[in-house]
Amino acid sequence: MRTPRVEIETFDFIDQLSGTLKASEVYPLLAKEISKFGFTNFLITEMPPPNSGLENFMILNGWSQVWFDRYIEKGFYRHDPMARHTRETTRPFFWSEVAATKFTAQARQVMNEAGECGLNQGFSIPLIGSAGEQSCVTMGGRQLDIPPRGREALHLMSIYAHDLARCHRARLRTRAAEDDADRLTPREREVLKWVSRGKTDWEIGEILKISAATSTAHMQNICRKLRAVTRAQAVASGIRRREILL
Repeated sequence: MRTPRVEIETFDFIDQLSGTLKASEVYPLLAKEISKFGFTNFLITEMPPPNSGLENFMILNGWSQVWFDRYIEKGFYRHDPMARHTRETTRPFFWSEVAATKFTAQARQVMNEAGECGLNQGFSIPLIGSAGEQSCVTMGGRQLDIPPRGREALHLMSIYAHDLARCHRARLRTRAAEDDADRLTPREREVLKWVSRGKTDWEIGEILKISAATSTAHMQNICRKLRAVTRAQAVASGIRRREILL
């Protein structure tokens, strides 16, 4: 692969990433691009504290199931020398550049078992957020083919892939939190059910043994949560969101 081709494909990749709408769309694009360099596994993750687990910090998991299961089951993150080095540097590095003479017995076990799972060689890119939070893009394979400017290309691709995957995940979590906050309470569902049957606030109050003013207050909350202007809109939105059934 000639250097100009590396640069062209890198920027083509970034253009494709810019068109993604969710993290799952980043996955195949990154997997395809880094496979040209011999990488078969990758992970985009926030960096957990040294003695904690990794599961709840991952942004995009492109590890093989075999390696992922083994890594999590054996708690390898706590002894992974590449994870340790990632926390100690801001510069991308090939795994072979980390001095193995400093490995503990547990660190050697991690790397030996990584090799058994096809991760004989690898490349890791530490990333620091605006608030000082640490993240990492790491990738591995059995035999790498890194052309001139390949390190720089992988670094740039990783920065963009991490940023978009993280942003997509954050938007998804925000929407989920908003959806949870906008869920109707059991009492509000009851009120909306009777509204769908044409009852007035006074009639609903009589049915539910509450005051008409309380019924009106519930209806105001319902409209706010369902972003409805009229009672008819609230009913239609409630049916669409399966808050009530006809």
